[in-house]
Amino acid sequence: MTVRTTLPELEHGRARTTARAWSAAWLLILCWPLWSLLDAEPGIPRVAWAFGGAALLAGCWLMITWRMFSSRGDTPRPWALAGLLGATLALLPVLGRPWAYVCFVLVVSALAASLRPVVFAAAVVVTAVVDVIALWVLGAPFAGIWWVPLVIAVQAAVVQSLKQMGVLVARLEAARAEVAQMAIENERLRFARDLHDILGHTLASIIIKSQLAARLARTDPDRAAREMADVEHATRQALDEVRQAVTGYRTPALSEELDKAARGLRAAGIELEVSPAEGPIPASAEILLAWAVREAVTNVLRHSRAGHCRIDLSVDDTAASLEVRDDGTPPGDGSGAGRAGHGLTGLAERVAEAGGRLETGSLPGRGYRLCVRVPLEES
Repeated sequence: MTVRTTLPELEHGRARTTARAWSAAWLLILCWPLWSLLDAEPGIPRVAWAFGGAALLAGCWLMITWRMFSSRGDTPRPWALAGLLGATLALLPVLGRPWAYVCFVLVVSALAASLRPVVFAAAVVVTAVVDVIALWVLGAPFAGIWWVPLVIAVQAAVVQSLKQMGVLVARLEAARAEVAQMAIENERLRFARDLHDILGHTLASIIIKSQLAARLARTDPDRAAREMADVEHATRQALDEVRQAVTGYRTPALSEELDKAARGLRAAGIELEVSPAEGPIPASAEILLAWAVREAVTNVLRHSRAGHCRIDLSVDDTAASLEVRDDGTPPGDGSGAGRAGHGLTGLAERVAEAGGRLETGSLPGRGYRLCVRVPLEES
């Protein structure tokens, strides 16, 4: 099985490796105290004690920091922190003042990685007090002690800020991943909506023509053959449209949709009357009106059982409008007319994205009305 790693995952992995390498580099602080110890020519027990404690401290330090830079950084290991603090205290009698001057660097960082802010603040105060007492006991002069609490406070503030920054970066990465996933889901929904709009009208027309050809097969074979030829043409056209939708979204033309509507309604025995707009309709608004014509005529063919359909187009300085009326079966009688299916839902989403308005509803007595109004500036 092949596992593919995305570029963000690779970058995140490299950043994690770099952070772990820098955390390991901080252990070089041990070099000065250990070198000072070896320079004093101590006995073997002191050397063993010093290097054993340093090894324990280094292991606990790496456990803490590597865990911090992992996906489970929010679950620190208390035993590792306890081991690091114990090793730090155990090394004070052996390594002396050099160790007391630098040990707080590792201690404060480990505390920040393992404790909550309130507990961390208290632990920093205790660390500063213990370190000052240790330096005083080890004979450090006042000039070598007064600045230690100040440096510890500054380091604690910096480390805590870096920790909070890391939390914010992690949340940002999670939010970016969620936004990317939502974008993918929205793209899938839009593609499904477009595919429904593309095929809905064509398939409805194919069904009508196939039924008509079946009825004419015995009484008028020539006309039945022509209808089946139209079915073949519509099928090929639907296949081309699906291919175009796969390679790139297809924008319908209003004139083409009106021609398709006339052919489909005529085949179903429905009279169509079109009232064109008095002026040119901008291209962006025309696309939305074309989708509206396709959806409205598809519903007329599928549900209305109408005998007459009228399409009115209009345009003014502010908006372009489309109104489709039929005299078919009104909604609510079980025919399914007028009900908001996937096509009307998709059309409503398109119109809303353009800042327009979609109105649908039954007419008094008999018939159904669909009206779309698209503002020209928004579209």
